[in-house]
Amino acid sequence: MELNLSLDEAESLHALLEDLLEKEEVDQGLERSYRLLGWRILAARGGTGLTGRIAVLAREADTLEEYEEARDLELGPVLDGLESAENRDP
Repeated sequence: MELNLSLDEAESLHALLEDLLEKEEVDQGLERSYRLLGWRILAARGGTGLTGRIAVLAREADTLEEYEEARDLELGPVLDGLESAENRDP
């Protein structure tokens, strides 16, 4: 099945799904749809800096799982640095 949405429509739907996921316990299918939509929005949007790099990973990935793995490899060192005790406020 294929779904065609404008970027604005996709972002609105993504925000609604996020609200629903935060408020209620829902099935894994809805959560996967949320992640899938987020991946495709990022691939369509692009950006600069780290966001741009992640957008490139999103465009290069053939599957959601491939994208998430590449994103985690890319962001892992950044997140580790941000979570480091050395970088926390006293």
